[in-house]
Amino acid sequence: MSSQVESEKDLAREGANPLVADEVPYSADSRPTKYHWWRSVTCQAIITGMASFLAPGAYAALAATGAGGLANVEIGNASTAIAYALIVPSALVSTGFLSKVGPRWTLAIGAAGYAPYAAALYTNSAYGNQWFLVLGAVICGLTSGLFWVSEGVIISVYSEPARKGRMLAIWQSLYTLATIIGGFINLFLNLDVKVKGGLKPKTYLVFVALNCLAPFVSMLLSNPKQVQRKDKKPITGIPDQGFWKEFMLTLDELKDPKIIAMCFLWSQSLFLPSWTSTYLARHFSVRVRGMSSIVKPTLTIIWFQVMGFFLDSKKTSIRKKLVYTWGFLHTVLLGSIIWLLILTVGQDKKATAPVWDWSTPGFAAAWVPTALATAAQGTAYGYMYYMASYIFPRGGGDKARLSRIIATLRSAESGSAAIAFGINATHLSLHKTGWINLAFALICVPCGLYVLNYIWKQDKLGAYDDEKVGQEKPAIPQDTP
Repeated sequence: MSSQVESEKDLAREGANPLVADEVPYSADSRPTKYHWWRSVTCQAIITGMASFLAPGAYAALAATGAGGLANVEIGNASTAIAYALIVPSALVSTGFLSKVGPRWTLAIGAAGYAPYAAALYTNSAYGNQWFLVLGAVICGLTSGLFWVSEGVIISVYSEPARKGRMLAIWQSLYTLATIIGGFINLFLNLDVKVKGGLKPKTYLVFVALNCLAPFVSMLLSNPKQVQRKDKKPITGIPDQGFWKEFMLTLDELKDPKIIAMCFLWSQSLFLPSWTSTYLARHFSVRVRGMSSIVKPTLTIIWFQVMGFFLDSKKTSIRKKLVYTWGFLHTVLLGSIIWLLILTVGQDKKATAPVWDWSTPGFAAAWVPTALATAAQGTAYGYMYYMASYIFPRGGGDKARLSRIIATLRSAESGSAAIAFGINATHLSLHKTGWINLAFALICVPCGLYVLNYIWKQDKLGAYDDEKVGQEKPAIPQDTP
């Protein structure tokens, strides 16, 4: 499907016929275009969400049980650290892939790396195989960066400004739904395991099958020129420079202090899960770990839907929506970290580490903070995409900046996760890891306030008014506060 990007006046000045589709990047065909639902932004969000469901979502279902479901927590964390470390460079070059092969193929290539890793987890669980676990982590890391950036770009760039919150909610909810369905699989295949340990090896085969479907679902995505937006505008934010030119432009984004502040916020959202998942693996029975991968994402999905509708509300200004949402999520996150830290300090002093099943006294007090922390962290992760779209000049200039910003942020968060899982691959006590997580969360307070202060000032000056965004006018000049 072609869309109009230039006025008839501009086309006439250039000697172009506005009714000839192939003379401009997006044709100005004045004839009515038949609407196809499968070309809608909503359908693209569902396809992207389903690909996320089958690839990182299926793995997240295993991760939600703690340490990838393996009995040896240190090995599970070490392999995850390897994968995240390699996502850093693959995320940074992802804009080059988006430029060369487009969002559809970039998403599909990125999705292809998850099946080998799930298969490696199976062979390690069943046969104790180590080399394939390392190889699977390497393959997953080298491709996942492409998936992570492309899915974020698709949702952020394809979506109409007035519907971005709902599209984010659809995408992240489908991703999180994988953890719920995977959780049921984990729970019922391991329902009889009341003690601490690893998932049964056959559990992994289900996730290998799901991962294998992900690249094919990704290929259902429409190319930017084919998408039919409700506001009738074309999609113009896909990177279009050469491969290495895009790589350098992506690195250049790190010169902006607002992007550095956002890197801290995104990094913290992926630093925390290694601590909570390790805590879950060390102190809870296998069936509780399976139950956790159902309850925690269910709570997250509910929060996502509420957040999506609130962020799209017209009754509250953009600056207030962003401040209220971040304030609520970070307060819950800090409270959960402090609660969990108090628990781990007491647990690490005991000669024998306590292990809870849901039938064990004290189970709720020991388990609830992990659920709250996971829900707040997961919802904040989706929220960051919404926030990111307001921290660079809108309209005029290079419209592909958002794609490059997402690449830098996803690279930073991957490096953070690699460090976090590397720490938890050692025998460092959980309460010491907890202090690190608390310090990181506190550092993010001034970072969040710095970014929100910039957005607040820009919004008060009218930079995000619907009329200005709709006409793609540049923001009112504003020095970085």
